Amino acid sequence: MRVEPLKSAKTVTIYKAPQQGKSQKLIKEGFQTDDFPYAPPYFDGNCYFAGPNDRSIAEEFNQSYGEGILEVIIDQGSYDQYFKPYEYRYDEKDNRERIEVVIPQNLFSILNQFPRVLKPK
Repeated sequence: MRVEPLKSAKTVTIYKAPQQGKSQKLIKEGFQTDDFPYAPPYFDGNCYFAGPNDRSIAEEFNQSYGEGILEVIIDQGSYDQYFKPYEYRYDEKDNRERIEVVIPQNLFSILNQFPRVLKPK
């Protein structure tokens, strides 16, 4: 399914700390089901992101992985339609609730249509 991005200036950024050795593959090839199998460490096949516009969860995982932070920039309309239903409360830190976005494999083809940028460690 091809998603036509809405002509909205408002965007949402979600963040992922790629596991060691995975960052360049994710940048070049996007999110593939083979990279998120139904076996450890991805026991459920989903791809986990730090929620909208708060990279703190990804920064914590990056302390272990050391690959940098992968940012995916999504227009607000598409985010609300496809990904917002997969937001979950992660925890609370610094007196604010943190959200993670747990994206299932069936949405990878849509996720891959949005720009991905790897920010340094």
